[in-house]
Amino acid sequence: MISKVKNFEIGIDSSLSYCSITLFKNEKIIWDKTVKSEYGHEKILSELLQNLVTKTKIKADHIKKLHLNYGPARFTAIRNCHSLMKGFFIDHKVEIVGYSIFEHFFLGINKKLTKNVLCVIDTNRKDLAIQKIDTSGRLVGKTKTLKIDSDLEDILSQNYFLIGNGLEKLKKISEFAFIKNKIISPTKLKSNYFIKKHYKKKSYYKFPKIIYPYSPI
Repeated sequence: MISKVKNFEIGIDSSLSYCSITLFKNEKIIWDKTVKSEYGHEKILSELLQNLVTKTKIKADHIKKLHLNYGPARFTAIRNCHSLMKGFFIDHKVEIVGYSIFEHFFLGINKKLTKNVLCVIDTNRKDLAIQKIDTSGRLVGKTKTLKIDSDLEDILSQNYFLIGNGLEKLKKISEFAFIKNKIISPTKLKSNYFIKKHYKKKSYYKFPKIIYPYSPI
């Protein structure tokens, strides 16, 4: 239970198929919950936040930093996530640390990298978003969108590690069976990845602009 202790940090996410909230301090998790959800993210996040407040007695002014991503992913799901936090912190200025969804996935890697990474994102469309990330976590080049076809197969067969939720869809397709040996996780996005202080991000008192989902083919 939390009393008058302050300087906690909170991470929240609902950008894809999971809703999650993590309360932490000094890279130690205090409370953490993840729920799988294809739809109804706003309701589930609200319930998670209420559960967090009830269990820990945390208040908005106990929290110093808020961590979240700004896409590109499911635009409405991210907007609902940001709106919930705007309401929670309406009477308290909180420092906001924003990440692209690709940086968020990168934070979930628990392996020393010896080669670059491709992050594959699926937002329930006919195409997938592909982003190259170097071993330091820096995004390289622009995000590409590809249909699930031979061109995508050629790219993923190159010398990269693979992360991202789009891999879950590809693993079910026989032509992409080879990716299983290239996946280093994560393939699920969770808020507890934010406890890792890998990126030297500046914090702001303004919510980041949400990146609209990648352009359709």
